[in-house]
Amino acid sequence: MSATSTPRRKPGFPGSLTDLHRFRKTVHGHDGSSRIVMVRKTDQRTFASIEKGQEPKLETITRETIETFRGQRTECKITTEKKGCEDKFPPDLIESLQVSRTPKRTLSNKKKRNPVMDFQQECLAAHNEYRKRHGVPPLKLDKDMCKVAQQWANHLVSRNILQHSNNKDFGENLFCMTSSNPNVTVSGKEPVDAWYGEIKDHTFGVEPTSLASGHFTQVVWKNSAKLGVAFAKSGGRVVVVANYDPPGNYVGSFSKNVPPVGGFSPNNNNNNNDDCSEGLSKLTISNGTKPSTTNKDVKNGTEGNFEQDFINAHNEYRKRHGVPSLKLDKKLCKYSEEWAKHLAAKNILEHRPSCNYGENIFCMSSSDPNFTISGNTPVDHWYEEVRFHPFGREPNSLKSGHFTQVVWKSSELLGVGVAKNSQGSIYVVANYSPAGNFVGHYVENVPPLTSTKTGTTDKKVASPQGVNNEGFAQFALDGLKVHNEYRRKHGVPDLKLNKEMCDYAQEWADTCAKSGSMCHRANNPYGENIFCVYSSDLTHVPSARDAVKEWYDEIKKHTFGVESVNHGTLHFTQIVWKGCTDLGMAMASNNKGETYVVANYNPRGNYVGQFVDNVPRPRF
Repeated sequence: MSATSTPRRKPGFPGSLTDLHRFRKTVHGHDGSSRIVMVRKTDQRTFASIEKGQEPKLETITRETIETFRGQRTECKITTEKKGCEDKFPPDLIESLQVSRTPKRTLSNKKKRNPVMDFQQECLAAHNEYRKRHGVPPLKLDKDMCKVAQQWANHLVSRNILQHSNNKDFGENLFCMTSSNPNVTVSGKEPVDAWYGEIKDHTFGVEPTSLASGHFTQVVWKNSAKLGVAFAKSGGRVVVVANYDPPGNYVGSFSKNVPPVGGFSPNNNNNNNDDCSEGLSKLTISNGTKPSTTNKDVKNGTEGNFEQDFINAHNEYRKRHGVPSLKLDKKLCKYSEEWAKHLAAKNILEHRPSCNYGENIFCMSSSDPNFTISGNTPVDHWYEEVRFHPFGREPNSLKSGHFTQVVWKSSELLGVGVAKNSQGSIYVVANYSPAGNFVGHYVENVPPLTSTKTGTTDKKVASPQGVNNEGFAQFALDGLKVHNEYRRKHGVPDLKLNKEMCDYAQEWADTCAKSGSMCHRANNPYGENIFCVYSSDLTHVPSARDAVKEWYDEIKKHTFGVESVNHGTLHFTQIVWKGCTDLGMAMASNNKGETYVVANYNPRGNYVGQFVDNVPRPRF
């Protein structure tokens, strides 16, 4: 008996995923070596034009793919496509379509920023913000003046100098910043902030005796109406030139054109008044008893026991420098008061002619009729000049003349007089006997700071230009130490400090500071490294390590064992030059915030053909 069987019919493959439900479960089964992959993709797109007033429609395209595999081999693959159309269009998509009709501005159409114009606008805004504080009209930017400023800025950068032009048509402010970073940039506000910072050196309501605040007064000069400003850059050096029309800083016109913060008093168009209620010195020191503020002589402009506070402030500062105290002398006080009354009556600030005594004068003004000052205030103001004094040598200017008279060792007696005028100006005159500030006697009579009192403990303070027993400035000693640290790293002998070379370096540092330019001395018998740094903080003094490290860091560019001269590493090679034995080093600052450091080397280094023998690799 034979069994018959009907061959199994191979099931048909579904036309779409939706047809799978018509098949038996066995159709979906597979033996482990086969598999079914099902994929569905749906795309939607719109058509019809809104511009023609037609209602947009949404087209839907659905693609379904079924693929079977036997092992890794595709056995069967079927793709179907179905289209649909919806008349109801979602409102949010209509809104997005309407927005998309507005042509987008491409990046190429965007207006590129102009760094020069941005700088000029920032500088103008900074000027006018400060001028608004003083109640003077804003400046307007002038294109022609900007071109003139640009030409001079380019000239200064190309010549590597900083000096005023001979243009008499405009007032002029200059600003320079030097950095080891070649990509350094300056905002338009930075130079204006630096110029305005000189407000602390300005006495309102009187004609200044110096131009220590000349940049500030030009910024707020009332009659100036137009501004031209530009900058030029070379490596890490940036120079800014600002021109003003009409120019400011005319002698005899300061009281009319430089109002205090808040502007001129309504009752005095010339405004010989300076509201200094917030400008009292921050250096006020305590002598154990606080000045009395309850006893005020409004008529005389003083408060507390003015004479006693005045001499106590002197002697506290003199104690810091290790010099004897002064004594108050009644005859000298009467003599001082006579001149103080004369100054108040004339409303001027000038020294007494043919005076037999040393003399310091001070003036402060306010629009407040009850304004008074304490005995500490003028002394603090005079002492602030300590930052300009080069201890250990004769000064080449009188920028620190008030300070040196305050601490002059040979002076013994002190007289003080005070007078106040109807314009609200208070004049203080101090006379000293014997007189100070004699040329050739500064070193012995103006010793450096030795100690400062904080609470009940004394702390030693080393002045950057302090002098040791051998006559070397502390700055030079610090510079020698750093030089020898680097030289030992390369296994070359230490340098020793040479007094004559230090004086020689000091002379050139002073020249650079005075001219505001950094250049090497002509016909110099020594090797020479020069360093310059700018700070808007006029009290900032760089350390010797700052300068020497800046020079030494050129080691990164030096190729050892090669005789070719690399002009980008000559400061470094001079520092470690094996054949050098003596060093002279000094620094000098000016009232523009620039500090110059000069180092001289003997015998000089950087001789062509001798680099391999004199510049060894570092040992550690």
